[in-house]
Amino acid sequence: MPQDLDQALQDWATRATAEQLEAGPTLDDLGGLEAVITEATAMASGPNLPYLLQAIAHAADTIDDAQADALYAAARHGLEHPHAAWVLADALDVLSTSPRLLGQLAQHAARTLTQHAEAALAGTGPPELAQPAIAGLLRLGLAGHGNHRRLLLLLTDISGTEPVEALERLPILIGVAHDHYQDDGLLDILTVLENQPDLPSATRADASFELALAALHQALTAADPATIEQHLHTALMRLTTLDRGHENRLDARAYAAAIDAVLAFTDSSQHPGSIDVQGRLNAAADRLEATVTQLTAWTAGLHSLDWLSARGSTRAAWSRLIVTLRGAAKDLAEPSWYAAADALNRVLDVYQASRTVHSLATTRDAVGLEVLLTPAIGASFLRNEGLLHQLERALATDPQFTDHPDAHALHEAVQAHQNGPAPAEGVMPGKALAGRPELAALFSDDGTTLRDKFDPQLLDRAERYLHQARRGYAPTGNLQFDTHMDELLERLEDSPSWMPPVLHQFTALLDQFLRFLYDRFDAQADRYGDRTAYLGPPKPDAKGKIHPWPEKALQDDLLQQLSAVMTPDTVRRELIDVASGRTDITYMPQPGNRYVIEVKRRLTAATREAVERAYLAQAAVYTATGPPFGILAVGDHSDHRSGSSDIEDRVWIIQHARSPTEVPRLIVAGVLPIGRATPSALRVDRSTVHP
Repeated sequence: MPQDLDQALQDWATRATAEQLEAGPTLDDLGGLEAVITEATAMASGPNLPYLLQAIAHAADTIDDAQADALYAAARHGLEHPHAAWVLADALDVLSTSPRLLGQLAQHAARTLTQHAEAALAGTGPPELAQPAIAGLLRLGLAGHGNHRRLLLLLTDISGTEPVEALERLPILIGVAHDHYQDDGLLDILTVLENQPDLPSATRADASFELALAALHQALTAADPATIEQHLHTALMRLTTLDRGHENRLDARAYAAAIDAVLAFTDSSQHPGSIDVQGRLNAAADRLEATVTQLTAWTAGLHSLDWLSARGSTRAAWSRLIVTLRGAAKDLAEPSWYAAADALNRVLDVYQASRTVHSLATTRDAVGLEVLLTPAIGASFLRNEGLLHQLERALATDPQFTDHPDAHALHEAVQAHQNGPAPAEGVMPGKALAGRPELAALFSDDGTTLRDKFDPQLLDRAERYLHQARRGYAPTGNLQFDTHMDELLERLEDSPSWMPPVLHQFTALLDQFLRFLYDRFDAQADRYGDRTAYLGPPKPDAKGKIHPWPEKALQDDLLQQLSAVMTPDTVRRELIDVASGRTDITYMPQPGNRYVIEVKRRLTAATREAVERAYLAQAAVYTATGPPFGILAVGDHSDHRSGSSDIEDRVWIIQHARSPTEVPRLIVAGVLPIGRATPSALRVDRSTVHP
C-alpha cells in the first residue's frame, strides 16, 4: 500500500477513540475519496482489506454510482485474492455486519468463498482458506444471503483425505451447521474426522465433542423419558472419554457434570436405595461449579470466533443450571423424573446459548439489526415436563397460589397427572381449556376435568405463571442484552466476594432482572393487561382525579416475573427485621445468602446522581449480613413527554463502602420509565437538539 495511505491509516489509529476503532476508518480518515479510489485495489490486495470495507460501508450512501463501482470492484478483488486467511476472516466479519456491503457483495462473496473452500479441500488452493471460507458461507446462509444447500453439499462431500490444514478447524463449523440445519449427513462427516488418524489430536477431539453435543441434542428433542435417558448416556460416555484424554477440554467436563447430575435422578428412581442421589447431585454440582469457573476464566480472552458466542447469556445459563441443581439436592424428597426434566431444561438453556450465532436480521421490521440466532430445538415434551414440575412446586409453596382455597386440590390434580399414564400420541387440546394455551399444552388429555373442577381465577393465575415461566428462559435473540449482561458480570468480578456459590446465585437473579427491564422498557402498557398498566399514563379514579402509579405496581410486576422463573419459595415480598427494616423483594436460594431488590418510585427525574443520593444508602444497608450484592429498581414517574434515554444508560453498578475496611457493596441500579405518554404524544426537548 502506498506510503501516504499507510501513514493516514496509522495517524487515524493513533487519534481514534475506542468506539471509532471498533467502527473502522472513514474515507476521509484514509486521505479522502479520490486517494482511496486511486489505491483501492492495492489496499484490497494487502492486509488492510477490512479497513477498506469499513470505509466503504461508512460512505455507501454519500458517494455516486461510479465511485461506488470502483470501490466495490476493489473489494471483490480483495475477496478473490486475499492476502492471508486472517485477512479474509476479518473482512468477512465486516461484510457480515454491514447491510450495505451485503447488498452489494453477498452474492459475489458466496461464489468466491465456495471456490476458496473447494480449492482448499481439493488441495489446489491454500488449505488455510478452508476455515474462513466455510465460516463465511455458514454466516451468509444463516443470514439469508447464501444458499445453505451448497454449503451442506460441500461439507457432506468431505472424505477425510483432504489436506490436514484444510480440515483442522472444521469440526465446530460442521457442528454448528448441524445445529441449525439438522442434516444428519454432517454427523457422518464428524465420525470420519474423529477416526482419521492423520488429523491432529485436537481436531479429532473437536469432532468427538461435536458428536457428543449431537447426542445431547437428540436427548433434548426426544418425546419420552426412556429415549432421553438413552441419548444422555451416549453423550455422557463421549464427554467423559474426551475429558479423560484431553484435560484442557473444560467444555466437555462441564457438560459431563451437568448430564451426570440429571442422570442421578433417573438412575436412582430405577434402583431405589442403591444410589445416594443427594450425594451424587452435590458432587456433580461441585464439579460443574469448579469447571464453569475455570471455563469462564479460560475463554475470557479468546476471540477466535466472535460471531459464535452469546457470552453473557451462556454465563447466566450455566449459573441457572448450578443453582437449580443445588436447590434440587437440598429439597429432594424422592427420585423424580420431573425434577430431572427441570434440570435438563436448564441444560437446554446452556446448549442453546452456547451455540448461538451473531447475524443480521432479515425480517422487514428489523432489517440491518444485528441479532442472535439460536438453534431451533423442538423440545416441546421436555419443556412441558419441566413446566409441570415448576407448577407443581409453586402450587405447594408460592403464596400467590397457597392462599387460594383450591390450591391444594389443584396441586393434587397436577401430581395425579404426573403419575398417570402419558396422554395418547397426537392428542390436541380442545375447547376445555380454551383461552389458556399453557395449561392446555400440559393437560391436553384431561382439560375438561380441570376446567370444571377449579375456580377460573386460579386457573388464570396458573396460566399467567406458566406463560411467564416459559418466557423467562426463552432466548432473547437480543445482542444488546447479551453484551450488556456480560459487561455487568465483568464489573461484578472486581469484587473479592464474587465466588461460588454467590456468583451463580446473583448471576441467575441479575439475568432475570435485566430480562425484566429489557422486556418492559419500551413495552406498551397493555402488554400483560392490568399488570403492566403502570407503564402507561395513570387513569382517572372514580372522581376523575389522576394519581401517580404507586410503587407497588412495579413491585408486583417484578415479583410475579421472579416468582415464575426462580426456584419456588425462594422469592418473597417484604421481609421484616432485615437490617432493622423491611425489604421489598428478597431472593434467598440458601440460608444465609439473601439478595434484596429495593423497589422505589420517583416523581422527579431519576438521573444517576439523584438515584444514588436518594436510595443507595437504604439499598446497601440490606447487604450488611449477607453477600455484598443487591439490586435497586426505580420506577421513573417523571415527565417523559420528550422520551427517555436508552436502557444502557439506565442500568449501572454502584460501588459503595461505608467504612475504609468494609468490602465494597455493589448495587445494580435499574431505572424503568413508568407512567409514560403514548408514542404519539412525545415531543422533542429542544434543549437536547444540537445543530
